[in-house]
Amino acid sequence: MVAFWILAALMTLVALAFVLVPLLRPGIAAGPSAREANLAVFRGQRREIDADIASGILPAGAREEALRDLVDRAQDDIPETARADARRDKPWLAAAAVIVALPALAVGTYLVVGNPAAADPQMRAKADPDERQIMAMVESLAAKVRERPDDARGWALLARSMAALGRFKESAQAYEHLVTIAPPDAQILADYADALGMAQGRTLAGRPYELARAALAIDPKHRKALALAGTAAMDAGDFPAATRYWETLAGDLPAGSEDAAQVSAILADLRLKAAVAGATLGRAPAPAAEAGAATQKSVSGLVSVAPEIASKVNATDTVFVFARAEGAARMPLAILRTSARQWPIAFALDDTMAMTPATRLSLAEAVRIEARISRSGDAKPQPGDLVGTSAVVKPGARDVKIVIDRVLP
Repeated sequence: MVAFWILAALMTLVALAFVLVPLLRPGIAAGPSAREANLAVFRGQRREIDADIASGILPAGAREEALRDLVDRAQDDIPETARADARRDKPWLAAAAVIVALPALAVGTYLVVGNPAAADPQMRAKADPDERQIMAMVESLAAKVRERPDDARGWALLARSMAALGRFKESAQAYEHLVTIAPPDAQILADYADALGMAQGRTLAGRPYELARAALAIDPKHRKALALAGTAAMDAGDFPAATRYWETLAGDLPAGSEDAAQVSAILADLRLKAAVAGATLGRAPAPAAEAGAATQKSVSGLVSVAPEIASKVNATDTVFVFARAEGAARMPLAILRTSARQWPIAFALDDTMAMTPATRLSLAEAVRIEARISRSGDAKPQPGDLVGTSAVVKPGARDVKIVIDRVLP
């Protein structure tokens, strides 16, 4: 508060300096004053009167009357100019008026239109509550809603406030009461599932998954419920169900949005995990007009092992067959997981094995098929894996031959 008024005083002094310095600066004696100039004019007029009489323009008897008229005009003009010169020679009264009026006007205006209390630290503390004050307000809210067990709006506010504070157990308890007094609502159930999942160790298994599905029974396209259910299904290893939830969510998001890109990445990861686990997923969504073309553009063939490395293959090894777009990103367009028990291995890759709806085998101009034998069963390449690659082919190719003949360093 003191610092504010010191700064205000300094700014007022600067403003006064801009006004007083020019006002008090001595005048420059560059010429005669107004009084002297008027006297010079009157002297000239008197000489003109004398000249006119001498030349006969005016009669001699008119001289006295002309001089009296000149004197009367001089008495009217010279005192005014003298007083004006006196005012300019003595500006201190004006300076004193400015010194008093300017600060008074500035302070008065601030007190009327400003907010002096804003500079008070105590007032700022009241205006910006700290965490303890927020906690106190939430506790007060909790006490009030417990006295009104049928106040659905109050219980909803309490549940959301507890979740915002990270007190998920208390938030879940408030939601548990809220669902018993409020009409069925997908948003409340989804929020309840989220809070309960956080409260039980950041897992959606069990009751949270049930709540998310109950929300979807009310609103099948509720975005938060779809994300929660998709995550719960993926964590449970139910890849087909997880894919359905995430694909439904992807279809409801604006194309090209940040959310759509995130869901697309989740779907790609989900399909990769499903392929590693050997799970069969449904066909990635495709427009009806493209469905027939997609079926016609599958790639099929045989995978064999070169004789010189055949001894390195075990019957328990896992075989992955990938289709990748030639000259594009490394993300597989389709992936097949099988075992190394029988050779050669027949394969067929199509859009049912797509990683995402936007990256399908049928949409590629040209592809290269890669086969890899993994000792660890991991879809990611590991040192010691055995690899073979086909020539570049077009979607729809048949009898593609792949020979596994290399060992990854």
